[in-house]
Formats: sequence, C-alpha cells, structure tokens
Amino acid sequence: MITVFKKKPSSKTMELVVMNDIYFNQTTVTMLDDRAKEIIRQIDHSDMLSPFSISSRFDGMTLNIDKLSTGCKTALNVLYNPDKVFDIRECGDNALDVIYSLPEGNIYCDYPLISFDMDKVMVYEKKGKREIDSYEALKEWWNA
Repeated sequence: MITVFKKKPSSKTMELVVMNDIYFNQTTVTMLDDRAKEIIRQIDHSDMLSPFSISSRFDGMTLNIDKLSTGCKTALNVLYNPDKVFDIRECGDNALDVIYSLPEGNIYCDYPLISFDMDKVMVYEKKGKREIDSYEALKEWWNA
C-alpha cells in the first residue's frame, strides 16, 4: 500500500527525491525487470525491449529508455525504491492511477494529487501512520 506524505519528510526519516528523471536515469534503470514492462505499457503505451530500450508507441522505433515520460519514471522509481519518498507533482492521471495501485512505496506532494481509482493508502502524520480508504477522505486529509 502506498504511503502519502503531504509535508516534506525530514532527512532523518526518509530521503525525498524531487528530480525523478535524473534519479531514474542514474539509479532505477539498473533495477528494471519484468515488473517494469506492464507499468511502461500502462502509462506510456510502449513496449520495453530491454532494460535500456523501449519501442515507440508512435512508429515502433527503438528508443533509449530515458525517453519514458516523467510520470512513468516516477511510478518505476516508487516501485523499485520503497525506502525513498518520491515527489509526484509531474505525474499525469495515468501515472497516478498506477502509483496509487502499487503494493508499496512512498509519495509526496504538498497539494492533493489523487487517483480517482485509489483503493486505500497510508498517510504519514506527526502522530504516525493511518489508513484512509476513500478519495473524499484522502482529499479532506490533504486539505486539513
């Protein structure tokens, strides 16, 4: 289940990654396996040919994997690095849908960015973590 932060985590608790493109290109790309194929297909409608290349959805041309969208890179960062918190401000709705469905991971945004398809999430508060299981309740928490 995804854990949501609405305030920046302190560097003592967890590292916050704001530059998702750079983090993906330097770190996450080396971790990719078969789990990445479906996420790439869902978000960018492309096929992963190898850990370093994709097939363009427009003309089938082979592209370097660094050409993935920032939203797709963010979803992959969240999936492969559950010990870090990733800023989701650059994600579109398709990436948010995937991120909110991941089995684990940590995300940050200081304003509500919520998938309409969300099931339940953990939210991080001063008192600790608690579960929220509806879009409306999460939006209310975020705006409190």
